[in-house]
Amino acid sequence: MAIYVVGDIQGCFKPLRKMLKKVGFDAAKDKLWCAGDLVNRGPDSLKTLRFLKELGDACICILGNHDLHLLELASGGTVYGRDMLKDVLDAPDRNELIDWLRHRPVLHFDESRRWCMVHAALHPGWNLAEAIARARAVERELQGEHWQEFCRQLHHVKFPVQEPSDEDPAHVLFDAAVFTRARYCTAEGIFNWDVRTGQSSKKLDKPWFAHDKIAWRNECNVVYGHWAAMGLVTDQPHVLGLDSGCVWGGSLSMVKLKKNGRWNKLTAVKCAPFLPAKK
Repeated sequence: MAIYVVGDIQGCFKPLRKMLKKVGFDAAKDKLWCAGDLVNRGPDSLKTLRFLKELGDACICILGNHDLHLLELASGGTVYGRDMLKDVLDAPDRNELIDWLRHRPVLHFDESRRWCMVHAALHPGWNLAEAIARARAVERELQGEHWQEFCRQLHHVKFPVQEPSDEDPAHVLFDAAVFTRARYCTAEGIFNWDVRTGQSSKKLDKPWFAHDKIAWRNECNVVYGHWAAMGLVTDQPHVLGLDSGCVWGGSLSMVKLKKNGRWNKLTAVKCAPFLPAKK
């Protein structure tokens, strides 16, 4: 069995199908991991969701910030100017797709291969067991009775910059933001939620994976997406970044995961720009 992991698809269905054909993906024996942001900004979010859902156990998708935004819109939330999600919200199978989406994890860990997949980041101060426990708490909110209220909060609150106490109701919102939105933070775990494209001007800020002391570092390697402005990150021994900006006219990128945190066979499909290039 081969395990392939692909970066942010964002509704770019045709490049995804081209990619799977290029690597010879066989749903009867292979697994496809998707690193979040399955939908939005690209032209075919509905086709993408239907296809991934139909793959069943052959596909493991985690949630990214755009996927959570779709759940917010399904809960009566605010439409943004670049949203391309109307096809999903108007679809006859909308409810089935939304239910399937909100039951996806925010973290997936394969113990046999020592690979952990998140959309954006892991807190440098969390060990793997703590990260998994926090992910499951976020998932319980998304799958619970009050999931709509939780999803609306994710897009209309100011996230704490540092981890709240476990007694603070905001701690689950903070954890969700780390998994789906984070880029820069300090070694002490103070997160900068403002920088989205350029570099942080704060002296102590580094990419979340670049600090000297990382609690999870010897427990797993992490594959992630989310950071199109940084592009592919393939030169680090403990992380692999696969958002190569498909929807911005970059590429859709995929690798084959090996055991012991290794990977090979980077494959890329060039994409036509659907949005202006990021600066």
